[in-house]
Amino acid sequence: MLIKYIYLNCRFSRLTEPTPLRCYVNGSFYSFLRSTFLGFGFPDLSMLFTLMPDTRQPELLNSITSSELSQFLSQPDVVGNGSNVCAVFNNYAKTPVFLETEDVPEAVKQLTLPCVWSLALNSGNRSEVNAWFDLRLKNYLRFLTRSLVSSSKVQNASCLAFQKLVSVLGSDFSYNSSDFAQSDVYITIKSYLGTGGPRCYSANDPELNSTAWFVNYIGVFVTYLSLEDLNTFVTASQINVFLENQANIKLFNNTAIPANVTSYYITQLYTLNPTFNPLQLPGFFLCEVPSTAYNSLGQTASMEILDRLQLFCNGTKDPQVSAALVANFHTITESTLAAIGNSSSGLTTTQISSISSSALVSSLATLGSVTGWNLGQASAVIQSIITGGFPIDTASSLMSLGTLVAGVPSAAIASIPTTELLTASQSSVFITNMLAAPQIVQETYVNKIITINQSPNALVVNVPDAMATLIPRALLTFSQEPVDVQAINRKTWKQEQAVIFFGDVASNASIDSEELSPSVLQGFTCTSAQSMTIKTVHRLVHACRPRILREKVALKETQLTCMYNLLKDNLDQSFTDYPSDMLLYYNYAKVEKSNCRSYFNAAGSADFSVLSSVLNKEEMLLDNAKSCLGISEVSLSKNHVEVLGNMVCTVNGSYILNSDPFILEKLKNCKDFTEAQVAAMETLLISGTTQYGKTTTWNQQTLEDLETLPLYLTQNFWSLFTTEVKGKFLKSFMPQLRKQETVKRKLKTLFKQINSHSRSKRGAGCITGNITQSVIADTSFPFGYDMTQFDLCLDISVLKDNLAAFTKQVDDNNFQKIILVKLNQAYPSGIVDEQLKVLGSVSRVATLDDITKWSITKIDTLSALMAFGDGPWETEKSKAIITTYLNTSGNSLGSSELNAVGANLCSLDVSVLKTITSSSLKNANSLDVTSCSTEQKRAVYDISKSSFSSQRISNPTYYQLISPYLGGAPIEDIRSLAAQNVNMDITTFKGLESTVIPSLTVSEVKGLLGANVDDLKTFENDAVVHAWLIAQPQSDLDLLRLGLTGGKETSTAVVPTAVVPLNNTNTTLAHNAVTAKPLPITTTQNGVGNGGAHPEKDLGALSLCLALVTVILQMM
Repeated sequence: MLIKYIYLNCRFSRLTEPTPLRCYVNGSFYSFLRSTFLGFGFPDLSMLFTLMPDTRQPELLNSITSSELSQFLSQPDVVGNGSNVCAVFNNYAKTPVFLETEDVPEAVKQLTLPCVWSLALNSGNRSEVNAWFDLRLKNYLRFLTRSLVSSSKVQNASCLAFQKLVSVLGSDFSYNSSDFAQSDVYITIKSYLGTGGPRCYSANDPELNSTAWFVNYIGVFVTYLSLEDLNTFVTASQINVFLENQANIKLFNNTAIPANVTSYYITQLYTLNPTFNPLQLPGFFLCEVPSTAYNSLGQTASMEILDRLQLFCNGTKDPQVSAALVANFHTITESTLAAIGNSSSGLTTTQISSISSSALVSSLATLGSVTGWNLGQASAVIQSIITGGFPIDTASSLMSLGTLVAGVPSAAIASIPTTELLTASQSSVFITNMLAAPQIVQETYVNKIITINQSPNALVVNVPDAMATLIPRALLTFSQEPVDVQAINRKTWKQEQAVIFFGDVASNASIDSEELSPSVLQGFTCTSAQSMTIKTVHRLVHACRPRILREKVALKETQLTCMYNLLKDNLDQSFTDYPSDMLLYYNYAKVEKSNCRSYFNAAGSADFSVLSSVLNKEEMLLDNAKSCLGISEVSLSKNHVEVLGNMVCTVNGSYILNSDPFILEKLKNCKDFTEAQVAAMETLLISGTTQYGKTTTWNQQTLEDLETLPLYLTQNFWSLFTTEVKGKFLKSFMPQLRKQETVKRKLKTLFKQINSHSRSKRGAGCITGNITQSVIADTSFPFGYDMTQFDLCLDISVLKDNLAAFTKQVDDNNFQKIILVKLNQAYPSGIVDEQLKVLGSVSRVATLDDITKWSITKIDTLSALMAFGDGPWETEKSKAIITTYLNTSGNSLGSSELNAVGANLCSLDVSVLKTITSSSLKNANSLDVTSCSTEQKRAVYDISKSSFSSQRISNPTYYQLISPYLGGAPIEDIRSLAAQNVNMDITTFKGLESTVIPSLTVSEVKGLLGANVDDLKTFENDAVVHAWLIAQPQSDLDLLRLGLTGGKETSTAVVPTAVVPLNNTNTTLAHNAVTAKPLPITTTQNGVGNGGAHPEKDLGALSLCLALVTVILQMM
């Protein structure tokens, strides 16, 4: 070794000194070195470069053949730390040949790749690119690193080289042994393509005109593609040229791709080419294909699509797609129905009528499991099978109808034996389906079950829990039998029912009030509480507090004031222990300063809409809250908003504009807004200072994040969104609003604001698009149509075939008038029952002349037309409808009719009202007669007295049953109630006949109101209460000790007497001792006192009697 070392150093010195390479002439420099060093080894790479003068390095390196270079680099330890490897290939002209033909150790390849990587990326023609990646670097690419594939290295690569890189890294490349992942590659792709698009596409360049752009430049890394990235790479207009390419379509057929990306691609595809054949799409794509793509398919192709939808998409949940596909079926058999499955909900009534009844009966198992039937469709199926001879007379036949039970007429239900109906009620599936049926059908079903046994406890057992709301309230009096509290607690009740039995349930010693359901607790009244101890009342009120994962107890204002009046002297400062709504009536003067924040925090969960406007409570509460929280201006911090909670629903627009934007989140809980509040919300949103960002960034997600607020916003807000975004949003928003039973008034306003645009000219014809069954199935319909286009694009035959769908979707008055005009054209002799019962809110725009032509013969039709949710009726119109029904032989105002007409009862003449039987009124719901005339109220009251006469034995029950009709009661009946401790609520008191109230004395009103007497002070500014107050002697009002003022001045004569303190409500809630006190005897200027008595004449006798009572009491 020593000799070798000495020799190498000697040869090195001779090669470099004094004249470098003086012995080298030409030829292979590698051969020259080998001959020079003989068998004593060879210099390493570092020494090699030392031997070569800088100016001759390219010459000398290129004299070496590729095989010689391979031999040299393959020698052990020759490359050293690799610092000179790149210098070799930077000067070596035969690098491509070397890489193609020679093999070197793995370590050398790893060092070589970074040196030649730029050569590969900069190659400009396809053959060169292929040579680099397929030949030269084939065995080198596995040494790629995160640095080499980073955007800094790849950003300037040629289009063809980049395309090849994407292909290589997306196919057989192994990431297990590399220091980067596919996500890193996508980052580079994103950077490369995000410079303005579409990069690397040129229609005029044969090398770059491929429309398989997504495959070429994104490839398998498409799973990392976001919609934002896609829109950065290519705009909506630029993407069109790539959409129909089959390779691109195949690439996007990947469930790992974000759903919004795939949806966008498909949407753009069909925007570009609405007639693109969906059969050319991969199965997964069909889940997103718009319904319009199926309009031109034949029956066979439609069947194939349905099969593929079932395979790849688990069927279709889109009613538009179902409607579009089944519209292509012209011959429908039993096998067809089996294949169509749930898409049968897209059939029109004409299609259903064309199917043989035998095919329908044979397909009941399929049809009965379909969801989404509307009433028109279900009725058409049921009518067909009944006409075909299918009997609906047993539990099994009824249950076999499944979801179609909604189409069974009430008369058919009434004809089924009660025992069969009771058997059917054991099926939870049947009950679920029945709950989707019209109200009259449900009511008829329950009324039949009731006939089995009208004992209250039997009713609680026999009637399904979810249908208990349909039990007549008069049948829920348990005075003669024990109460099955557990059974009652499981059921769903209406408030008018719960108030009847609440006293019996709540007074049961075995029941834990904490376990009572909100449905039962909503029955709390002062009438039912009269026999309870303060402790019991406290427990019940505590049970009504807000609780997590538990429905709120819905209580009316009079119930809330009753609770407070009963407990006002027994309340502590643990405000969360009480119903939040009750806190709105809490005497704020009693709230300790240190607890005021806790008070408003608890009250912030309340529903402020329960407050009567006459109380002016909102303003007082806000003033107190500002004082408590130290708020001096109209600006609320986020912390303030958090504490105030729902109180922000009451603030004016100035607060909304000047408060922390977080106020929008609390406003989402409000039930309605003033115009000023809406304007302020819009201004705040448009300012761009809220969490929803600047208007330029708004999209569908923005609308969804706003939750219910879009329902109230105006055109100023909606104009900032594209028609496409608004349409997509409405597809989910409208079903949500309808499920929540949003009032029609709000739906009409929403449509007017969101659909506001210039009206098209009739001469242009239908340009928005013909309205088909598929278009109607769009839950955003008729958004996008103006009134003219709606008229021009709607064919009468389509309207007739899809009437129920139309009336469900269309809320705008002008559009509804168009529907009615076309219906009148379709049925010139008048519209009949089958159409009328699905007319919905469209009926409200009918004229009296229209209504006179209607054929209203069935209770189902009357019930449908009178549906409260479809909006109020004008008096004359409702009278015409009800009268038309009653003019049919056999029809009368029975309990079902009374339930159907509801408050519209007041549109009828007194002579008609007097035909109501006591039995019918007894078995009807509590009727709202507040809008009736005095004569009408008297007529109904007279009947109600007879209806509930059997309950007179129980004063509280009798009062609860008859109280809705007391507006027609004469003075003597009201005075009788005053002596019975009924604890009348203030609303009922204000509703008494206008001639009765002035005739009531202070003591009589106190007897009537009982525990509710404090509400005279609460409502002293109400017109009715105020009128009564100023008519009373002030001295009598003073005896109530409520601070009431405004009464008449009186003179008094005082005699000794024993009286019960006048703040005693004469119930077990009070424990005040009886004391002897003087009784002021009031006289008016004309000498007549309360009730028409003459104290001047009777004073001696009265004084003697009262003195005697005083003596007796003192002896006790």
